[in-house]
Formats: sequence, structure tokens, C-alpha cells
Amino acid sequence: MTDLEESQRVTIERLQKEIDVWKKKYSDQIKTDEEWERYIKKSREEAKDQSAQRVISWVLGLLWVLLVMYELL
Repeated sequence: MTDLEESQRVTIERLQKEIDVWKKKYSDQIKTDEEWERYIKKSREEAKDQSAQRVISWVLGLLWVLLVMYELL
């Protein structure tokens, strides 16, 4: 009976180590996913800001051209 108990104890310890490894990997994966979500969100916000700046630049450029044309006429 002692050999069986020892075998079970060793198996339980081995399984516990595997569980610990999987917990660490899973935790790291969640962290990685959260980092990617933050990166994607930040990239979208930056793209939105750049798009707005581009529109403002075009509008200001167009107004400047119209002002120059008005002054020349």
C-alpha cells in the first residue's frame, strides 16, 4: 500500500507542477491580450486624430487658396 500511496503522491506533485506552469502561461497570455487590446485601441485613437488633422489641414489649405484668389481678383 505504501508504494501505491507514494506513486499517487508523486503523480499529484507532478500534476500540481503542470497546473502551476499552465496557470503562469495562461496569466501571461491574458496579460499579452490586454496589452494588444490597449495597443489596438491607442492605434485607432491616433488614426482618428490624424484623420481629423488631415481634414482640418485640407480645409485650411482650401480656405487659403480661396483667400489668395479673392485677393488677386
